[in-house]
Amino acid sequence: MISILMPIYNGIEYIGDSVSSILAQSFTDWELIIGVNGHEPMSAIYLIAKQYEKHANVRVLDLQGVRGKSNALNEMVKHCRYDYVALLDVDDVWHPDKLEKQAIYLNQYDVVGTNCLYFGDRNLVPKLPLGDLAAADFFEYNPVINSSVIIRKDLCWWNPQFDVEDYELWLRLRKDGKTFYNLADILTQHRIHRQSAFNTKDHSAQIAEIKQIYR
Repeated sequence: MISILMPIYNGIEYIGDSVSSILAQSFTDWELIIGVNGHEPMSAIYLIAKQYEKHANVRVLDLQGVRGKSNALNEMVKHCRYDYVALLDVDDVWHPDKLEKQAIYLNQYDVVGTNCLYFGDRNLVPKLPLGDLAAADFFEYNPVINSSVIIRKDLCWWNPQFDVEDYELWLRLRKDGKTFYNLADILTQHRIHRQSAFNTKDHSAQIAEIKQIYR
């Protein structure tokens, strides 16, 4: 049983693709929690997302007063019914077999990701370590695609100090001795586009700071 978190600040125009890729999963024991943050109450973005509650296992939260992705995720995880949490950004999509293939590894590893395809403004398969990541160098680059992961709920807390909240979490968990695995199958597609708030910012200073903390 997996709780899927989809925080939304911008990118609502892609929600049809992302939610459709969840509804198409061969693994059906999931719930989807969509959290709209950083907007006024009953915003147009929230009302668009709210339409997806026509599906019985989808809930939409109007996170009034919650600012930033980390704070949104930390609030959303309080509403999770299940012990495992998957993440999917609204502009990304999953292969139909993603959750089913990952579920096999959930009792063996704390964080389970997948290989990935970047698509949109450019198309490529990033260089990721695959299989058991015990020997991977997490300081060389971020080895886990955020929209690909399933993680134990009790490990979920994102530090609002950083915009690269996923990388900070992986380094923190790695230092704590948690285990990671990346499936070799390309089961996640990460959209590269100019409107993405993350892709338009320079995070080099934060990344350097985070590495210094956890070395």
